[in-house]
Amino acid sequence: MKNKLILVEGIPGSGKSTTSSKIANHLKEKGVNVKLFNEGDSHPADMAWNAYIPMDEYNNVLENNPKYASSIRENSVLEENYALVAYTKLNFSPEDKELVKFFQSHEVSDGRASLEVFKKLHFKRWTDFGQNVDGDSVVIFECSYLQNHVNELMGAHNKDKDFIISYMLDLIKTVKHLNPKLIYLSQENVRETISRVSKERVSSDKENWPDWIDMVIKYVEDSEYGKVNNLKGFDGVIKFFEDRKKIEFSVIDKLDIDKSIVVNTDYNWNDVFTDVLKALEE
Repeated sequence: MKNKLILVEGIPGSGKSTTSSKIANHLKEKGVNVKLFNEGDSHPADMAWNAYIPMDEYNNVLENNPKYASSIRENSVLEENYALVAYTKLNFSPEDKELVKFFQSHEVSDGRASLEVFKKLHFKRWTDFGQNVDGDSVVIFECSYLQNHVNELMGAHNKDKDFIISYMLDLIKTVKHLNPKLIYLSQENVRETISRVSKERVSSDKENWPDWIDMVIKYVEDSEYGKVNNLKGFDGVIKFFEDRKKIEFSVIDKLDIDKSIVVNTDYNWNDVFTDVLKALEE
């Protein structure tokens, strides 16, 4: 297969996780060596839901939290003087709220790291990833390219379209030799899609973990973009994702890679995957 990197993108509820897994299973059945990385995984390139922790603090966390030490190590990537920890994979107990807050305070994303640090870390990671991909493998990234970078640049730092396009075009150059293929799952009605996913992603323990939509509302309202544009409540979330989708389409239009937009108006995931397979064969 000529495409050594497949990028699956779209707004929440567009079927990214489901489609990524189906692609991986389909390729495995054909005998392809596939590596799938979903959002929040300990990731070779992306750092969504990862904490950026100086080594002295990292060692203190290991020493002071022995019941999590093994899991923390398994979900960490160590660099020269810091660790990147995929902390949402640590299965914290409800009573460990202070430890959760510690990791959240060291998040790479959501404006907790400066834009300079965010860019430096990601460009290094994407470059290193691109140089070390097994030539016999196909790697699948879910939402690691468009979503997680546009969210940060637009949401946390309120950067304009031209800045974001330039950033994204520079980033894709780090993996251009892998012949990346972008699959964008497009939901035409953003409000309907977000409403559907809000009903699906509900917390089973509301006293300790809020529903997905409540977290997204808080994220949008607290973001720099949300503040500047006075985005509030559910309607603010819809406006945020509509604006993000427009920027993502502007980026896609400029990308000089294999790319396919798969439209899913009736939420028929089987039809979507049929279209995705056609796109992969183009």
